This record gives sequence, structure tokens and C-alpha cells, in this order.
Amino acid sequence: MQAVLAQMDLEDALLGIDKMPSTLTDKEKKRKDRKDVMKEKTAAALWKRLEQICMSKTLTSKLYMKQRLYAYRLEEGASVHEHLTVFKEILSNLEAMKVQYDKEDLGLILLCSLPPSYSTFRDTILYSRESLTIDEVYDSLTSYDKMKHLVVKLDSQGESLIARGRQDQNKKWHIKSECYKLQNKIKREAANQKGKQPENFGEADVVEDYSDGEFLVASVNDSKVSEEWILDSGCTFHLSPNRDWFTTYEIVSEVVVLMGNNASCKIAGVGTIKVKMFDRVVRTLSDVRHVPELKRNLISLSTLDSKGYRYTTESGVLKISKGSLIVMKGQRKTTKLYVLQGSTVTGDAAITSSSLSDDDITKIWHMRLGHMSENGMVELSKRGLLDGQGIYKLNFCEHCVFGKQKRV
Repeated sequence: MQAVLAQMDLEDALLGIDKMPSTLTDKEKKRKDRKDVMKEKTAAALWKRLEQICMSKTLTSKLYMKQRLYAYRLEEGASVHEHLTVFKEILSNLEAMKVQYDKEDLGLILLCSLPPSYSTFRDTILYSRESLTIDEVYDSLTSYDKMKHLVVKLDSQGESLIARGRQDQNKKWHIKSECYKLQNKIKREAANQKGKQPENFGEADVVEDYSDGEFLVASVNDSKVSEEWILDSGCTFHLSPNRDWFTTYEIVSEVVVLMGNNASCKIAGVGTIKVKMFDRVVRTLSDVRHVPELKRNLISLSTLDSKGYRYTTESGVLKISKGSLIVMKGQRKTTKLYVLQGSTVTGDAAITSSSLSDDDITKIWHMRLGHMSENGMVELSKRGLLDGQGIYKLNFCEHCVFGKQKRV
């Protein structure tokens, strides 16, 4: 209020009519001292009354403001600028109550108000210097927030599908059965002769545009959204158009993903999706981008590779493993795309029990653990290390017998 009156050149009204400069006329004094309330006669008295009501220096007021200072927290995804504005407002009210804090203590309180996603920033501030002030934390946090938004906008413009070259592009010849251009020509001629479209028209998942250099792989389909997951080596993120599949979800703004045809699609949010794999184990895909305009669900092999997973292909089957455990499998379809062997878990389906028998569950864990003995698996089950599954009588395993044989 004082700043507003000063900006309007009316700060003299807070002095009262008796203490105003003598150079002012009576009319100017009355203009600065407008009587807008019934009980108070002057603006100065009104201001003092407002200070008594709103800025009283009682223990109750001090306790309330200190509770606001210590309990104030920045929510995940909220604006840092608004957080700093409210924080400064609290400090301003405390200073008006003659409550003083050390600048280093205020800096530590501000760092404690940040969410877990700022843990790296907090550690950098604390371990890079011996002392700090509240002003240094203000400047560092503002700069970090600007860089964070800039990096998100740049990194999020990743490509969903990219161009790739042919392995035999340097050769001057190739087998007729492997000629993409000839195959497309044959399909078009057959469609023209029959007076209708090819049989797989509208159900095709890829269109291959052949040239001597490179060809683009683009996903096409009708307006129906597929429920299958495609294992894609050219996708930089896990992508899905199905909002109902997400178990956790965070709304994002001003983020796009670049498609193979240079078209951009808006990313509406980021979250996690649970998928039941081929072995009936429910696993969670993290950092999945929600792109409503997509028609396919894509699992990024490059993202899995960056997290330590390894994938191999053989006989039309793509296997994704971590160590010796196979976590995902994909089957190659006629469209030359690898489709995940599994289904998405939605709603309460994540806690449904398996339809396998007790003997089958015991045999699966026996093979997963490198043909461990029954007593060993019982011990692991007691410790709760087998996803809550019980271990029962282990049937005869011929692989264990063959593995223990020795030549005479």
C-alpha cells in the first residue's frame, strides 16, 4: 500500500493533515486525505488502524507467520517464480514485525522448501561453497529454472520415427525378391487390374518409400487406436495415445515430439504404464509420453538400452534382457514390425492373481533362478523375494538331471 501511494505521489497523506508540507493548499491537503471510512477521520489514522489489524506484533501473529515460513513448500511442477514471490512476501511481513533472520538461515529454509526433483540443485549449492546467502539462492534458483525449461523444450523435440539407410545401399545389384520398388509396383498393378485396393490396404503398419539412398518408415493406419505395443528402435521416448492406461500422470505444456514426416505432435503429459509381459509378470514403463494424436503405442529400444537393457533378434523374435533375465519379448508380424508379447494392465487388473497353477509357478521360478533347489526357493519365498508367490512341490526336471551327468 505504501508503495502504491508513493507511486501515485500521495505518500504525504500518511503523515496527516497537520504534518503535511505548508506549501500545499487546503484543497490539495484534502485531496490527499480522502475520507473513505466512517470511523477514521484521516488516511494516516486509517493506515495505523490497518497496521494494528493486519500487522500486529503479537505472539500469535509472529507464530502464524513463522509457521507459514517453515511449512511453505514448492509443489512438483509449480511455478518457481510464484514460489519466490510468496516466499519474499512472508519475509517482508516478518520484517515488519521486527523478526530478524540470518541470511544464511533464510537460504537454507528456501532450499528445504524445494521438492525432491531439485535434489541435484540443492546438493550442488550446498557442496560447492562454505557459506551462502538468501540472495545467492534467489539468483541460482531463478537461473536453474530458466535453464530447466529451455532444456525441456529442446530435448522434448525428439523424433518418434527416423530415417535409416539400407545395408546394401553401396551395392549396384540386389535380388529381385528383395527389391522394394518392384514389390510396390507389382501390388499397384494387381490392384488396378482387380479394380480395387490391395488386400492389406487400411491394415498396413508401415509404408516404405524406396530410393537409392535412404527410405523412411512411417506409421499409418485408420482412425482406430491400436492396443498393441510396437518395439521401435527409432523412437526416442516411450509413447502412447491412451490416457486411461497411465497409473501415474503429470501434465506438461509447450512440449512437442517430432515425427518421421517432420510433423510435430503435442505431448499432453508424462507418466507410468503397467504392462503384463509374456511370463505374466507385471512390469512398469516409466517416463511414457502421452501423445493423443498418435495411433500406435511405441516402446523405445534406445531408452531401454540407456537403462542397461540388451536386445537381440533371432528367427523373428526380439528379446529384451537385463543380465540373464529376459524381461520382454516381441514377435515380428507380416508388416515387419516387432509387436510386444503382453497386454496393458489398467484399473484394478494390476492386482489380479495369475491363472497358473501352483506347480507351474514353482517350475517357472525354478527355471528363472537357474534351476535352484526346492529348499533354496522356499527360503527365498519366506523372505518375500519372490513377489509374494509360494513354493510347492517341485516336479521332476530333466534339465537338472542332464546338467549333473558326467562322462565315464
